[in-house]
Amino acid sequence: MKSMTERSAQILANDREWFCRHPEEAVRFRPIQTNEFKLLESNGISPPEFKPSWCKPKATLEHVAVVDLTRLLQGKQTDGKQKETIRIRIATIRARSKKIKANLKKELTEAIYRELSPLSMSMHDQPQTASAYKTAILAA
Repeated sequence: MKSMTERSAQILANDREWFCRHPEEAVRFRPIQTNEFKLLESNGISPPEFKPSWCKPKATLEHVAVVDLTRLLQGKQTDGKQKETIRIRIATIRARSKKIKANLKKELTEAIYRELSPLSMSMHDQPQTASAYKTAILAA
């Protein structure tokens, strides 16, 4: 039986391989693996969660959005072999169709842009679009 560390390493390796095979993508959705967030939870930390505005409050978080922040912010395709990157894992709902997945991805990326934007507090009277936030982040 694999240890938690070995399972975590395998999960990360699988995500890394997926991003190498899909150099045009910045977000991957996949099922949550058993005990995927156990290390956080065992240290009293709740795993990051994202529920889109249109889902029910009691919706179960049975998938993970793996977000490659480097690709997301650069906004360009890579050869898939970039060595320096930052990926985050966020518990989220299961996207049961391409349309739901597209809407989930859009709302998630906009939330990330808002969170990372150095101007997020001063942009409240400007259009709250992903491209506006992305421009602000890259300009900083």
